[in-house]
Amino acid sequence: MNNNHIEFKKKRELGDILTDTFAFLRQNGKSLLSILVKTSGIPFLLLLLASAYYTHASANVFDPISIRNGNMLNSGAIIIALFSMLATLLVFYGILFGTVLHYIKVYIDTRGNVDSEIVVQSVKKDFGKLIGLGLLSGLIVFIGMLFCVIPGIYLYVPMSLVFSILVFRNTSVSDAISDSFELVKNEWWITFATFFIVGLIIWVISMVFSIPAVIYTLTKTFTAASEGSMVDSSEMFDWVFIVLNTLASAAQYVLYIITAISTAFIFYNLNERKHATGALEQIDSLGKSE
Repeated sequence: MNNNHIEFKKKRELGDILTDTFAFLRQNGKSLLSILVKTSGIPFLLLLLASAYYTHASANVFDPISIRNGNMLNSGAIIIALFSMLATLLVFYGILFGTVLHYIKVYIDTRGNVDSEIVVQSVKKDFGKLIGLGLLSGLIVFIGMLFCVIPGIYLYVPMSLVFSILVFRNTSVSDAISDSFELVKNEWWITFATFFIVGLIIWVISMVFSIPAVIYTLTKTFTAASEGSMVDSSEMFDWVFIVLNTLASAAQYVLYIITAISTAFIFYNLNERKHATGALEQIDSLGKSE
């Protein structure tokens, strides 16, 4: 048994969720990352390539010649680049969340003694459901955003819990989506606040990795200004900027690990408040030990 085992199945306040999220990451970060390389490595690389291509294609938006010629979208290249990035992002998002949550599931079942092969096989088994759930939940939030921002924000909260429901309850994709609304019922605001704080922390951390790209852009701007030449916005998107921006994006994608871990704690917090399954399991185990 792991003496530093963190109990998931219990009620937590917002501060406890944040504290235990980072405690779990410190305790299991190395082994979790090694498994993520196996399950999410290829989608991660494809996502980085798609992000770099999107940054490159976006340069045409700021190209004065393209604008004057009415060719700002460069024959739809930017649309293709955006679609590629979003598609690879949703696939990576689904596999990453599936891996982290299956890791936590094994962690809970074995009291901290995680077998990496079990996690990998579980992710392979649920591969189709994870991808489908990622695409479907992303589409639901997107449609909500199209109608108005507020419905999109409302839908984001239950959709953020669908992967936890799928993995921990071993449900179907449709049941995971329907159960997510039941889970956040009467608990939407506190759940939203928790996700907001977690997102804010991740955003602040990700900004640190964006500093090199910002410094490079400002340096080029000041250099051109000091030489008395006009700054062509499209020239800012050279290969150096693309590399720096892609590396910043890579760091942001890796930080999704924190979101996935916090989602598990949020799920079990809500589950305990509604069903008290963890407390019932502890009572049952005490009864068997007597």
